[in-house]
Amino acid sequence: MLVVKVPYPPSGNRLYRNAGGLGRLKTKEYRAWIDAAGWEVKIQRPHKIMGKFRATISCVRPDNRRRDVANLEKAIMDLLVRLQIIEDDSLAQSVTTDWDGSTPGWAEVTITPFERA
Repeated sequence: MLVVKVPYPPSGNRLYRNAGGLGRLKTKEYRAWIDAAGWEVKIQRPHKIMGKFRATISCVRPDNRRRDVANLEKAIMDLLVRLQIIEDDSLAQSVTTDWDGSTPGWAEVTITPFERA
């Protein structure tokens, strides 16, 4: 099992923008989060999870606005791939996202290797 904490990511709706003739590009906000979150995770020195896995992402609501917790998944999973903590997010057998996190401003990600019972 592996547990890492990452700064609260931008919503999935704010990760990319359309650029005429160039297609979809990462937003400035998303690029800044990737850099900051990448350093935060590297400091934790996580080991790698090879092969299939299950993930749980727990967050604390940053305010009382209506939010879709599932919009946080993409940025976090893509970061874990980028940092080579997981091989590919397509290997996830399940990903659970919830608002039960313990640290405001952070998401706690728990990854366990997948073992069929």
